[in-house]
Amino acid sequence: MHELAKRQFGGQGFGALIAFALDADHDTRNAFVNSLRLITSAVSLGHDETLIVYEDTAPGRAAMFPEVFRTHGLLRLAVGLEDPDDLVADLAAALDVAAPAS
Repeated sequence: MHELAKRQFGGQGFGALIAFALDADHDTRNAFVNSLRLITSAVSLGHDETLIVYEDTAPGRAAMFPEVFRTHGLLRLAVGLEDPDDLVADLAAALDVAAPAS
């Protein structure tokens, strides 16, 4: 994993905290977070278990965010010590619930 991260992120500046956005409305982003079973929704990201925070962009604070996060909300995932395959499965299942294939 470490070698893959070094290749993908240019050898520096990476860790276990990931910020991403979902191209969806507020309710769908909430459905995604609420559908997670292994990953815990939290207000702080300091623990040995995987935690996620969804920050809908408040107007004043959103001005500091890159455009993608102003448009699609900010999800921050702090990866913990769980099995990576279990985490991927949890994220995939939550995406399926939040935005089922047509």
